[in-house]
Amino acid sequence: MTKSTKNYQLMSSELDTILAALQAPDVTLDQALELYEKGQKVIIELEKYLKTAENKIRKINRVEANV
Repeated sequence: MTKSTKNYQLMSSELDTILAALQAPDVTLDQALELYEKGQKVIIELEKYLKTAENKIRKINRVEANV
């Protein structure tokens, strides 16, 4: 991962903010669609981040198993 990559907590917080905005009673349809799209992008970033972390853990476990 590069230094410009957001960390998990930042992305999770961003998603929480989006979800709260979607639940606001005064959100318009256009705003909701925009928020939904942003949320989907954040979810994809989170999934990539978690997949990378999972791969690192598997690699560490393989190295430790061979010791």
